[in-house]
Amino acid sequence: MITLPESRLREMLIEAAQIGVQRAIDDMAFYQQKEVCRKLKISQNTLRKRILEGKIKTIDGSISGAELRRYMGLSNNT
Repeated sequence: MITLPESRLREMLIEAAQIGVQRAIDDMAFYQQKEVCRKLKISQNTLRKRILEGKIKTIDGSISGAELRRYMGLSNNT
């Protein structure tokens, strides 16, 4: 059994909530293709290829933060 002081537990819960909110906001953000290329460190030609292959999905030419997370193999638990 692990015991924590109540104040430490409260700090941990607040931090977890802040991380969750930030992830939700990041997932809702939309990025232009140039920004995605910078984030993924790939060329625009490679990004276009991944889009055409269906590996990355766009919405009106933009890519959501949630789609980037999915493509990079990051679950909501990381």
